[in-house]
Amino acid sequence: MEDSNGLQKTFKECILENIWFKILSFSSIVLVFTSLLLPPMGVIDPSVVSATGELLGWGALFTVIKAIDKGKGISVKHGNTEVEVRKQQEEQEEPSEEE
Repeated sequence: MEDSNGLQKTFKECILENIWFKILSFSSIVLVFTSLLLPPMGVIDPSVVSATGELLGWGALFTVIKAIDKGKGISVKHGNTEVEVRKQQEEQEEPSEEE
């Protein structure tokens, strides 16, 4: 696995290149600010928080998929749980020697 600086650099590159992450992040920000301006003023409804989380989750998922397509592996640890995602390498058959 890569060190954390290399992984951060990879994700930063993927986020900058990933148009879907930008669109979904912008939509989330617009959704939150719009909910502050609509009645009741200054209250963010729980459904808005849920929708924002889902939009950002999809953006993160697209970024992870893009990183995997670039050949990067991802490992996430939380407590006793560890998740590792890597692109499966295809096995190349060696040519058989015919006599």
